[in-house]
Amino acid sequence: MKILQEKTPEFWEQAWQEAHKHSLHARKRRELEQLDYWNSMARFFANTAKKKRGKKRPQKVLSWLEQEGAWQPGSNVLDIGAGAGNFTIPMAKKAAYITALEPASAMLSVLQKNVRDEGLSNVQYLDQEWEAVDPQQMGLTGSFDLVFASLTPGIKDVETLQKMCHCSRDWCFLCDFAGHRWFPGHEELWRLIFHEKMPLPGHDIIYPFNYLYWSGYMPSLKVWIDVRDREMSVEEATASFEEYFFSYTELTPEIKKTISSYVQEHAVSGIYQEIYRIRLGMILWQVNAGGQQGSV
Repeated sequence: MKILQEKTPEFWEQAWQEAHKHSLHARKRRELEQLDYWNSMARFFANTAKKKRGKKRPQKVLSWLEQEGAWQPGSNVLDIGAGAGNFTIPMAKKAAYITALEPASAMLSVLQKNVRDEGLSNVQYLDQEWEAVDPQQMGLTGSFDLVFASLTPGIKDVETLQKMCHCSRDWCFLCDFAGHRWFPGHEELWRLIFHEKMPLPGHDIIYPFNYLYWSGYMPSLKVWIDVRDREMSVEEATASFEEYFFSYTELTPEIKKTISSYVQEHAVSGIYQEIYRIRLGMILWQVNAGGQQGSV
């Protein structure tokens, strides 16, 4: 029983902070503007959103939300880190209105174009980082039936998690990584470049889940394997890896050669295939149901 008593909200808040200190995120180059990375990825996310495999995760997530009663026609939704609109667009087709928060300007342009192409007029935009949002000052407190966040770096600690609860009058949803990811190309190149095992992301669903649980909320949890495979030319794959590792280190001629050699060695007939296996977890909770929510 003593072990259980030690697992307070403060315990999980500290554990979350410690995970970040030793995470992949903590290894990013501080001199770089992180929004530049998401701007550079805008075209990739735009293409992915239009493909069949880019729609599988939204279908799985929204089906679960509907089953749990958290997603209903006529809802008002806040989508944090909306990206290219993978969730914004299908939700907007049933919602009363969607507020889509997306701070990366190139990504926001892709999102706005996709919304226009779908003929939707019930989407409004916030071009701010979630960390900078003040719910009370902006009049967002208790404004949404559902506050939604999927694989966004904006939810990174207790403070940013609490904002979700403050903006909701009913439901909150969060999807994030859940344990180990299988990124063979990235992992092998990380070992070749840095001579160490690739760190975990640091933002794992276990931390917000346990923080909420020990705070008195009753979060539902679902975990599954997300499969993401894609084929690229040698040139495209090399550029993709270089863009990724540039976030962590200067691309010296030696590193560029390492990346180029790796891609060429693993390509077949000029095509490099990326194989991802990612464990994802999603949690859903009501802000006004159960235990000690008033303290969160």
